[in-house]
Amino acid sequence: MSKIIQNHYQNLAIQYDNLWFYSENYVRFFTEEIIKHLRLNIADILVDLGCGTGIYAQEINNQIQLQKPIICVDFSDKMLEQIPNNSKYECIVMDAIEFAALPRTYNKILIKELIHHIDKKDLLLSSLFKKMASGGILLLILLPPTINYPLFSKALRKYEEIQPHYNNLTQILEKIGFNVAVDFVEYPLAIPKSKYFQMVRNRYMSLLSSFDDNELALGLAEMEQQYAQQSVLKFTDCFVFITASKSLC
Repeated sequence: MSKIIQNHYQNLAIQYDNLWFYSENYVRFFTEEIIKHLRLNIADILVDLGCGTGIYAQEINNQIQLQKPIICVDFSDKMLEQIPNNSKYECIVMDAIEFAALPRTYNKILIKELIHHIDKKDLLLSSLFKKMASGGILLLILLPPTINYPLFSKALRKYEEIQPHYNNLTQILEKIGFNVAVDFVEYPLAIPKSKYFQMVRNRYMSLLSSFDDNELALGLAEMEQQYAQQSVLKFTDCFVFITASKSLC
């Protein structure tokens, strides 16, 4: 992960939840989908790899009381500081590949919107496969190859250049030995334009950290023209859910 991206998340940590927490219903809905796709039960040992501020780890604990603490892993100490300091969470400040090399055992893994930051995807996923208990499930969540977010044209083009394709990831997972299934989960969003523009100014997506202040200002001006007649921006958030299961021995 580049230093630019690391600094992006360190700087964003305090306001991260305000930028990404679209609504309680949004988080609740996707957490329900996460629980369903991971087939979570109270006895599972869950790793939330690249957990950020623990938005989904905390909602998982609201919906299902796991007997063991959720292992929350993130390279950003400032992100992890936002997670409640109690026995429900074990917070580890560490790079994903470094964590995957540790001699630990777990049977459920959540990786949400992290994989595009990982250069050595094969190494990470194969290491997790080796450590995962038989019958375990890894849930890889990422955005699709194209998005309909109300962003400026250069940002959308940049996104398509760098976003990994889910088909390539499924091939990697299958080659490693996982049994793989792909699902698409959608949620309709309606965000006041003023709030969304502020999110973009604050570079709420790591994608936007690749644009300097002048480029961002030009992009916002383009968006202002495009959405001049709208006070609320409506679009669909779509995620690819890749469920990778390890067979029972």
